[in-house]
Amino acid sequence: MSGWSIERLYHTVINATDLDRTIAFYQALGFAVLNDRRTVDWPDYLGSLFGLTKPKGRGVLMNLPADPDGPMLDIIQWLQPRVPPPLAGEVPPRIIAFRVKNVHACAADLKARGIPTFALIEPQPKSLGVIGCVCARDPDGTLIELIELQPGIRHSRANEALNAD
Repeated sequence: MSGWSIERLYHTVINATDLDRTIAFYQALGFAVLNDRRTVDWPDYLGSLFGLTKPKGRGVLMNLPADPDGPMLDIIQWLQPRVPPPLAGEVPPRIIAFRVKNVHACAADLKARGIPTFALIEPQPKSLGVIGCVCARDPDGTLIELIELQPGIRHSRANEALNAD
């Protein structure tokens, strides 16, 4: 690139149909409200940034207290235009993945909190570099992948492991 580069992931926007319910879900995962924007009056020019006409919404920025300078979740309940309720049936998911320590304890804790999860997956072959992962859906259908990788691994070794079979 000429004269610029991406430094890091800044935030991910999550559309919520019920802001308080969605905040509670992410708080259960360990996120905290960093900046509360539930009463901010959005200026009209904001529409040109998003390709919308006079959007309005309520929102919060959340982060992980253990990673204060890390990426944030920008959770927005759109008042204009309204977000339709989550789709039913089989559709490609919106996914946010988080690395965790001790995926087995994570799965047990989510179950104890009453958060529905998909079965803990312990991938084979071991050369994939994944210890395990558990998935849940937030209140608006976003798939949350909680994955633990072997120490020293930046990402799964899917190319090598899956092409070897």
